[in-house]
Amino acid sequence: MKLARSLPVFVYSGGNQFMHIRQELQAPRSAIHRRWAWALPLALGLSLVAAPSLSQTLHTPSLGTSASTLPAQSSTIAQMETEVLQRINQKRQRQGLPALQLNPRLSLVARSHSQQMAQYNFYSHIDPQGRNHRRRVEALGLRAYLIGENLMKCIRSSDPVGLSVESWMRSPGHRKNILLPEMQETGVGIWRKGQTYYVTQIYMEPK
Repeated sequence: MKLARSLPVFVYSGGNQFMHIRQELQAPRSAIHRRWAWALPLALGLSLVAAPSLSQTLHTPSLGTSASTLPAQSSTIAQMETEVLQRINQKRQRQGLPALQLNPRLSLVARSHSQQMAQYNFYSHIDPQGRNHRRRVEALGLRAYLIGENLMKCIRSSDPVGLSVESWMRSPGHRKNILLPEMQETGVGIWRKGQTYYVTQIYMEPK
């Protein structure tokens, strides 16, 4: 059994700008027991998350095939992904925490999820194959004690990177993912469709 928290937040700011952010943190039972001192307060108010699988109506390639070679959408998007990492690490370092190390395989998972959200017009931690972020990460052979995921959907934003990072930092659940001392690695994936940017960042404490 996995403990999960899903906290949708809707924020409107200025004119036509719209953003929607979500956060989810999951840990296997062994990790919860291993860190009971800090996991207990984190577990307050947590609930099991269930979502219907879309696999019956959407047919997409598995993460282990096309996603394993999915490059950044463009050079501009690649620069934005790098900037998200830089800004997140600045937030951590201001709190005396070590910088997160970029894991290219986590970035593949994050980028594939952003692409699928854009392509299939959904916004969720559950992908069209019915997998949450832990299952998507483990599909590439990665193992972790803790895996967290922050999502952002930005429409008509002139600064999707800044909007994403600052909005996450203002939300207690998203901020917790970013500033958890146990997190060591991360991956960032951004996909654009029209005037909408889908931003996914995954945080991991590897085994």
